[in-house]
Amino acid sequence: MRSSERADLPRWKGEPGFFEIWFLVVLDPSGDCAWWLRYTLFTPAPGGRGEPRATVWAAAFDRRSSEPAIAIKSLHPISEFDAGTRDRFGIRIGDSELARGVCRGRVGSGGHAIEWDLRFTPSSDVARRGPRGLDRLPLPTHVSHSHDDVTFRGVVSVDGVQHEVRGAPGLQKHIWGTRRVEALTWLHCPRFREDPGARLEALTVQPRRSVPGVRFTPIYLRTSEREHAFHEVPGILLTKLEPRGHEVRFEARSATRSLRGRAWCDPRTLAGYVYRDPQGWDVHVAQSDVAECEVELFSRAHPLDAWRPDRRLTSTVAALEFHAPEPLENVRYLGWDATHLEER
Repeated sequence: MRSSERADLPRWKGEPGFFEIWFLVVLDPSGDCAWWLRYTLFTPAPGGRGEPRATVWAAAFDRRSSEPAIAIKSLHPISEFDAGTRDRFGIRIGDSELARGVCRGRVGSGGHAIEWDLRFTPSSDVARRGPRGLDRLPLPTHVSHSHDDVTFRGVVSVDGVQHEVRGAPGLQKHIWGTRRVEALTWLHCPRFREDPGARLEALTVQPRRSVPGVRFTPIYLRTSEREHAFHEVPGILLTKLEPRGHEVRFEARSATRSLRGRAWCDPRTLAGYVYRDPQGWDVHVAQSDVAECEVELFSRAHPLDAWRPDRRLTSTVAALEFHAPEPLENVRYLGWDATHLEER
């Protein structure tokens, strides 16, 4: 079994106080459309709110539409989760399934329906986007970049309108644990106009807002010439990412290389969801998969030299997520027990 398939195997063993997530981001190469798909398990901790459940979430983004973000989900008893076999990854929730290189499902609620039948060539190995050894620590939340840089093909139907998916860049990740992080901002940009081989992932995580000084900000940039691994020590010590409304600004540097950039989205393209921690508290997550991004690169021959501009990268193929206890202004959120957004 390849390491990427092993990384996707279910971790839940039936215990209370646990959550598990498999999610996919599929970005149309045009930058006009995108789809976000999520398969989850949730069991409350003793004394927590709610019942164990499995959920299939879906969001469709279309910057050209009068309704540029559609967010819906389906709720299932935990008994409708099928973990598959130990020697091959393949999960199922109701009629929706996710296996190695295959993703199918359907969610309908509130007059909307999203249906998908997608394929991708699996990655051989898990991508690492944090310092070495991080995955071995006894953290309350774990993440695996199972299929970090893949291309999707197939069909997605939104409210009966079919979209042929061809050469769509994206990813699939696996997250599990006993406690959610309280604040997180994430940017994924798999394609740039000036360099189709470039990709960027930037993240800042604050596990507990009550400990403001503890923040983890890995930034990874690959261009057609080289990798800029600001997710390793010492580079990760010189990174910054700050959300500002519906925009983020970020920077990173080493002794001889640096970057700075920003990403933003039209707030109408944000799909909002309420997630619950096993202990019972909620977080608000807003994501746009039709965001925009620009990056400036700099270099110098010696650590004492002045920085010189190298190149500028721009993209309209990007995913941007804001995750915090408080809701963002002017964003509607799909409640924990709801399956669709109420009309304004």
